Amino acid sequence: MLMIALMGLSILIPLLVGLPIAVTLGAAGLIWIVLYDPGLVYGAAYSVWSTSTAEVLASIPLFLLMGEIIQRSNIAGKFYDATSLWLRNIPGGLLHSNIVACAVFSAVSGSSTATAATIGTTALPNLRRLNYGKKLTFGTIAAGGTLGILIPPSVPLIIYASMVEASIGRLFVAALIPGVLMAVIFMAYTLLASRISDQGLPKREKLTVSFSDRIQSIKAMIPLLMIIVIVLGGIYLGWTTAAEAAALGVLVSAGVAAVERRLNLKMMLESLRSSARFSAMIMFVIVGANIFSFAVFTWGFGRDIADFVASLPYHPAMIIAIISLIYLVIGMFVDPISIMVMTIPVIFPVVIGLGYDPIWFGIVLVLLLEVGLITPPVGMNLFAIQAIDPKNISLGEVAQGAFPFVLLLLLGVVLLVMYPSIALWLPKTMM
Repeated sequence: MLMIALMGLSILIPLLVGLPIAVTLGAAGLIWIVLYDPGLVYGAAYSVWSTSTAEVLASIPLFLLMGEIIQRSNIAGKFYDATSLWLRNIPGGLLHSNIVACAVFSAVSGSSTATAATIGTTALPNLRRLNYGKKLTFGTIAAGGTLGILIPPSVPLIIYASMVEASIGRLFVAALIPGVLMAVIFMAYTLLASRISDQGLPKREKLTVSFSDRIQSIKAMIPLLMIIVIVLGGIYLGWTTAAEAAALGVLVSAGVAAVERRLNLKMMLESLRSSARFSAMIMFVIVGANIFSFAVFTWGFGRDIADFVASLPYHPAMIIAIISLIYLVIGMFVDPISIMVMTIPVIFPVVIGLGYDPIWFGIVLVLLLEVGLITPPVGMNLFAIQAIDPKNISLGEVAQGAFPFVLLLLLGVVLLVMYPSIALWLPKTMM
């Protein structure tokens, strides 16, 4: 237990000093490997090579590039405008469009922050003009954005699959129902909050939309829906791997952008630069985490912790509750991907030792990570929304608007713990 505590401090102290997470994990892992047996450094190098060359990780930069092209070609913005014509006359109106558009854009983005920023940039000017309540507006965009790391393709799910050697196809299928469920729960709360507080009722303008306008709006929905069907359909039906589907998605999104006359050299260079920068950051974190994971395996700490937890006189559900609490606290200060790569080497053996399904835990883990995206002080979605208009949007207002959705995400975790079939039924049926 002393050695385990020292290993934890070897990560915590450098992070508090301000060292990057990738450097901290890699350096700490190398030190612990050398302390055990310097000759095992070669084993760590082989482990890093085998992980970083895994085909599933090749899908990350491709999915990110697909999302960048769609974001910069305004395909997502047109989808939001079309969705708003169908939902604007129910209580909550355009606020439901925020959630639906976020959920759909999540299926081509893979990034929560990009989802919140894209939909927020499109939605906020119109919502402000119609005088929707600020807090509920910010809350629906921030919470809707969290679906970006749950609804496939999800970058954290891809990383999780590579670290625990799980099927990315099964994970993507398993995330579908929980993702839709959370979107429905968010919309139900928005409907209720709109009726109670009138925050979702515009006061300055009566919104009327003809049936013909709604039918015409379907044309704007088709491009994004077509990309989703092509990309995720191939994975769900087993016709393509995640990397092949991602490559196909890049081609299709570029083709749609060309048809929309938004494809040009400047846009492609910006998309490539942005996706390359984020992909490089993720890969460095994964390499560092892999070195640290090898150190944990070498010392046998993961097995020791799993054995210790298994010996505790607590119900497995209580252990999951404790693990969830740990993730909620860490999520307030560390970004989701860093949390995942730091904790999986230690937490995963514990969860599997308790008899839980690795696919199920992947979905629960992502839901817990979503909470961190909308909780201060380091809630990335909160900052993404505030950055859209820093002069008129305060971080406090965004955080207050997002707080009810934190409770709804926790409700989602409870439902998954009580009814694991929410995540496991579809993979068992389809695969």
